[in-house]
Parts: sequence; structure tokens; C-alpha cells
Amino acid sequence: MSTDALARHGRICVIGASGFLGMNVVEALVARGATIRATRRRTAGTMLLRRYGVELVDARLEDHESLCRAMDGCGAVFFLAGHYPRYSLDRDASVRQGVAGVRAACEAARSASVGRFVYTSSVATLAPAPPGRAADERDVLSEMPTDSVYRAVKWAMEAETSEHASRGLDVVTLLPGGCLGPWDVRVGTGGFLVATVRGMLPFFVDGTVNLVDVADVAEAHLAALCAAPPQSRWCLSGHDVRVGELLRTVVARYGGSVPPEVSPEQARQRADQAERDAAPTNGRVVLPREIVDLITSGQPVSSARAESELGVRFRPLAESLDRAHAWFVQSRLIPARLEGAPHVST
Repeated sequence: MSTDALARHGRICVIGASGFLGMNVVEALVARGATIRATRRRTAGTMLLRRYGVELVDARLEDHESLCRAMDGCGAVFFLAGHYPRYSLDRDASVRQGVAGVRAACEAARSASVGRFVYTSSVATLAPAPPGRAADERDVLSEMPTDSVYRAVKWAMEAETSEHASRGLDVVTLLPGGCLGPWDVRVGTGGFLVATVRGMLPFFVDGTVNLVDVADVAEAHLAALCAAPPQSRWCLSGHDVRVGELLRTVVARYGGSVPPEVSPEQARQRADQAERDAAPTNGRVVLPREIVDLITSGQPVSSARAESELGVRFRPLAESLDRAHAWFVQSRLIPARLEGAPHVST
């Protein structure tokens, strides 16, 4: 992707710029010399964004006028602020919140006559693939999932963007797998690595997960902005791996311990109880229901179309794990080296 192709979009508005993926998208844009306007909430920390010299504007998804002002004069919007339910205890409330946020962003983009709206969804919205092939962009769920709050929220949000696309908004939808790499400040997908190395993972349930380097996903966002046709959908799944194999790899490379394996039903029950216990104090759950659902419904996913048509490239999973490990060490969330762990050059 050339710098000239990106420049044709003019100023780019990034909603959710201070988040994990948002920071990596901003880095990729800055490296190409793009003109960036990043939204922020007044209470959000922006120290990391300020280092890039981007324009910062106050905007909230609940405030239509602030969103319109943020998008005014922008040729494109990256929407990276989709609702991520902390707990899976109230599906209806979580769906309402997620849909309201993306609806507000789409309505503001239409009001501001934005040229392109790049929406970050999830491989969790894919329907089960037919036997004999990996899932891909063709696999669309016709109804909201009922077995997972997280998947229900992401399905409903993607359905909302499709509604606005039918009204003329140029929406390009990206479906990444679980992202690994620097700036995972809230310890999202990388939480399994931190918990495993520190011996804090209480159990695991086996299944297929899709893991991808966050920098590769960021580059895919730029490629989608410049090269994807309108109203298109792209899988960015990275690598398919079984959870048991992944945990053993983490322990072999960085130390820690693999916890006991439990059945899917046991995993759901334990995750639900942990969330009920944590909710009164807004506490963190090491292995929340959302992760259990993603694992138990996981399937191999193909990113072949994004690779062939957008030129997206995915680095090896071991490299992504090393990058995430190095960042967590730098952030002092895990020790640099545990006794008995091999040396890994990062």
C-alpha cells in the first residue's frame, strides 16, 4: 500500500485510538505520514497518543454532535471502539449498549459525509463452515447467537453496520482473530500468556482459537481503507491453534504451568460463577465466560482472501508470541525470565 493511496483519503478519524488495536493502527498511520484525528473521552488517558503528535478531540458515542465534529472534514473513519462486554451476565443490556455505540458512529459518519467507514468486528460473528473447509467471509449467521453474550453483541453490532451500508454508508468490515502484541494495556487476548507464565490460569478448556499479530491487523486496516471494495468483509484470523497446544508452547518458551483441563460444561459453569463473584466489585476474571465461549465455538478460519486480494501478510505465531511476551515483560506484568524457562530472543 502506497503513501499516496492513503493520502487520497485526507484526514482520518480514529475512534478508539487509545485502545490496544487503536494504538497499533495509529502507529501504522503515523509511519505512512497520515493526518490523524483521534477521539478521546475526557477521562481517558492520552499520554501514549500524544507522543505521536496526533490531533486529539473530545467525543463520546453518546453525544452525536461531538462525533459529527470529530468526523468533520475527514475522508475516512476507523471505528475501533466497539463495546466489549466485561461480563456475560446480561445479554440484552450488552447488546443494547453495543448496538447504540456503533449506530451513533454510523449516523455521525453519514451526517459528516465520510467517504469510508472501516469497522472492526470479530471472527466470532462467522457461522460454522460446511464440512471440508475452513470458515471464511461467506459464512454469515442468519440469526443472533444465543449461546454466547460476546458473540451476540458482535453479531448485533455487525448487523447494525450492514443496515447503514444499505442506506449508503461505505462500510468495510474486518474480522480479526484474537490479537497479540504491544499496547495490550488492559491485558486482553494476551491475558492467557500472562496467566500461564505466572501460574494463575485456574483451568483450561480445549478447542480451536484464531490468533493474529496486532501489527498485522493494523496494516490490514490500512490496506482495507485503500484497496477494499465498498460493503466488503474480510477475515483476519491469522493462525488456528488448539488451546492445549498453545499453552504447552507458552510454558516451553517462557515458563509457567499448564492448568488442569475441564469439560466445556464445567468451564462454562466455573466462568459464570467467577463472573457473578466478581461483578459486585467490578473485579477481573482470569478466564471469563467470553473466552470459554470463543474456545468452545471456535473453528479454523481462512484469511486467504485478505492475503490474495489485499496483500495482507501474517507473521509466524511464534514471533507474535515473542512480541507479546517482550511487551508484557517491559510492562512488568511478567518477569523477564522464570527459572527453568529457555532463553528466547525477542
